[in-house]
Amino acid sequence: MDHTTKSGMAEEARARREFLRAGSTSALMLALSRPALAGGEKARADVERGGLPRPGGPLRSAGALEFGPDNVLFVGDITGAAVHAFALKDSDVTSQLDVEMGNFHNFEGRDLVLGVDQKLAALFGTTVGNIVINDMAIHQPSRQIFMSVERGSGPGAMAAIVKVNHGKLELLELDGIAHSKMAIPNEPDQRAMLEFEPQQVYAITDVKYYNGEVFVTGISNQRFASTLYRIPYPFSSRLSTSTVEIWHPTHGEFETRAPIVRQLIREMDGRPYLFAVYGCTPLVRFQLEELKDGAHVRGDTIGELGYGSNPLDMLTYTDPTDHKDYLLVTIDVRSASRIEAAELTTAKPEPTGGPIDFGPGGLGRTQRDLPIRAEHIAILDPRWAVVIWRHPKTSWRLDIGTLMVPYFFDRRLGMAEMNWPNGPDPFHYREHRNEIDHA
Repeated sequence: MDHTTKSGMAEEARARREFLRAGSTSALMLALSRPALAGGEKARADVERGGLPRPGGPLRSAGALEFGPDNVLFVGDITGAAVHAFALKDSDVTSQLDVEMGNFHNFEGRDLVLGVDQKLAALFGTTVGNIVINDMAIHQPSRQIFMSVERGSGPGAMAAIVKVNHGKLELLELDGIAHSKMAIPNEPDQRAMLEFEPQQVYAITDVKYYNGEVFVTGISNQRFASTLYRIPYPFSSRLSTSTVEIWHPTHGEFETRAPIVRQLIREMDGRPYLFAVYGCTPLVRFQLEELKDGAHVRGDTIGELGYGSNPLDMLTYTDPTDHKDYLLVTIDVRSASRIEAAELTTAKPEPTGGPIDFGPGGLGRTQRDLPIRAEHIAILDPRWAVVIWRHPKTSWRLDIGTLMVPYFFDRRLGMAEMNWPNGPDPFHYREHRNEIDHA
């Protein structure tokens, strides 16, 4: 390689670094496209060959997101077998308190980002088919939305954290943020397979912060594969590992390998519990005090929410109409499940050892279905939730929008007699037409 060529490449790399530091969308496209690439390995190779910082900084993959205290963002990294903690500075977040959320009384949400999948593809210089949004979290003080995103698939995918700023997408520049990480031991071998996919896909399924600890669920390479880690934060060398077991009524068996898919930690009646939902949606209760280092714990299955489906998100909210707390579980192939939170501690465990039972069981018999089609959902405040969802009238498009709590329904998307200008108005929509909420 001659001196001119080397100088040209160095100048190109320098220019791209400057563009990335400036956070320019068009510059990021230049840094990642050259031209649009189809594979994760080729994307990573091109960036590294050009001397550019990876958009994901120390991340090898970007999965589950969770905000802790003091602006700390936790990120599950399956490929890197670690949980990362990024201590965001004030300059890393932008207040969204002036963003219009919608008309609460009239059940009218707002579109925050139209075609977010298309805009991410443009940001990363690729096509929609090469973009995956793995999780979404809201930084509550600023009301800013953060997403974990990957371009490409498999171990070579390029990871990034993307935030929404007044409808625009911005890259969170992780290289300049104070960072620590904790390695997750006993990761599944990259070559180990389930029947349809690699085991490593489930190495880290969820990350939650509670009372000074990070709780990580997933599978290990051990005989009892379903594992829960308790990691004190700030990170040190200490880590507690429990293996967990459940009775799965729909399958008619005890299960020690299928992982917790979504978890929620909540103190009720003065005692902390971990509630979990698995694939094929059994709802399980664990007492937090039993999840000690080296323990093998069998949880109480307190509900069977429906067979043949998988949980997407698990959260609690307070209904502003009856002031009760509810558990909400969104599910991939059917309506979301709503269960009164007070019932979670009093529900009796489902009997073990019985035959296969496909019907809803336990708290699943009294659950209320809610019309939520979201791929990701997070509670913004007592009146509004944020969703990433396929637009029901243009199913090819992925949007970010708002839904009012507690009905999680957007009146703009439906057909009703009330939509006629001179039609009936039993809910007094017209009286509240100009009322707007902000974040």
